[in-house]
Amino acid sequence: MSMTYEKKKRLVSFASEDYLETIYQLANKGEHVRSVDVATALDVSKASVNKAMNILKEAKLIEQPHYGLITLTQVGQDYAKEVLRRHTMLKRFLHEVLGVDQNVAEQEACQMEHVISDETMAKWLQYLEKILL
Repeated sequence: MSMTYEKKKRLVSFASEDYLETIYQLANKGEHVRSVDVATALDVSKASVNKAMNILKEAKLIEQPHYGLITLTQVGQDYAKEVLRRHTMLKRFLHEVLGVDQNVAEQEACQMEHVISDETMAKWLQYLEKILL
């Protein structure tokens, strides 16, 4: 049985979700994901990335040999995919439906994706999928 998003988000902080989302996006571009790549993408220090990677390893969301490439576990990949899905739909709603500036929509979607409940998100996504797709 798969874990709900709400149960998964208890494993890590909002910031860690952003790291997962970034790793997922980098990996989907066909890139080998290194700590330096994550640091560059998020504009954070390598030390911050190393700390976050340790948290994600403890939660069994990533695998990374000592200073090696970062790969998502299956649970990590599913979790990251859901974070990205929420982010994308929220951003599109804010920008395309409400007319919010794209940069503002990006920032606010990033905040909203972390706190909205599974139930509300499911209903919102059903609505958004009808009007945006």
